[in-house]
Amino acid sequence: MTGPDAEPAEPTSAVVEAAPVAVEPVPVAVEPAPAAVEPAPASLPAETSAKQPLHRGAESKPYNDILHRTLKPPVRVLLNRLVMRIRLEGVENIPLDEPLIFAGNHSSWLDGPLVVIESPRTVRCLAKIEMYKGFLGWLMRLVGQIPIDRGKADRVALHTALDELGRGKAIGLFPEGTRGSGEMSAVQAGIAYLAVHGRCRVLPVACLGTGDALPKGARWPKRSVRVRVVFGAPFAVEIPANPRSRKALAAVAEDIRVHLADHLAAARAGDTV
Repeated sequence: MTGPDAEPAEPTSAVVEAAPVAVEPVPVAVEPAPAAVEPAPASLPAETSAKQPLHRGAESKPYNDILHRTLKPPVRVLLNRLVMRIRLEGVENIPLDEPLIFAGNHSSWLDGPLVVIESPRTVRCLAKIEMYKGFLGWLMRLVGQIPIDRGKADRVALHTALDELGRGKAIGLFPEGTRGSGEMSAVQAGIAYLAVHGRCRVLPVACLGTGDALPKGARWPKRSVRVRVVFGAPFAVEIPANPRSRKALAAVAEDIRVHLADHLAAARAGDTV
């Protein structure tokens, strides 16, 4: 680290990685913003839109989510009524008309698909490119998931996510970086980069019971386990004076972590299952 205003090494972000029944996060390599970027305001108001994103953009094609919106309702009914026992909370907290990052704890392969399926709006998650093979890969592309190559700084994937935010859409991330205890003890800086340069709010999601419903090595979720998906209120991040500073992005990432940990704790405290 060379100072608060030094060019950062390309930050990494947690993304979802896919399994035969789910999409799970993997590290995302991100690149610094161009030197000519104008600093953003000192704070990000709730109503801020992404009309002037702080990135060059990959000029990715807009995703037509007609099939996504058509397939999701019957899949949600099948999943919630026959396959699993899911309780949704806080759906009213999800804004439908602004760029948004869904971010949550991660302890199971179920977490990613649940965020995508249970959200009332289309959510595109970043998923490791290794999963984009055969029928599963075709299906993931069909429903809008974004492949990310973890072996390099995948600028196309990153800019595709920023382009989505610039269009007022939603993306999904699990900033812990990999499946684990889901305690939100640390997050990677990539989510801070996307929130700052995408000029959007972050919506915390707590996925509770997913680790017991689908433990590592299991191929099918246990219907006997009750799962809760709790959507919190979106919050704005503080926009640093120098959005290219590694130190500044680390501070934003820590602020995001605290918000997500607080939401997780509050969701658990309200658990009456």
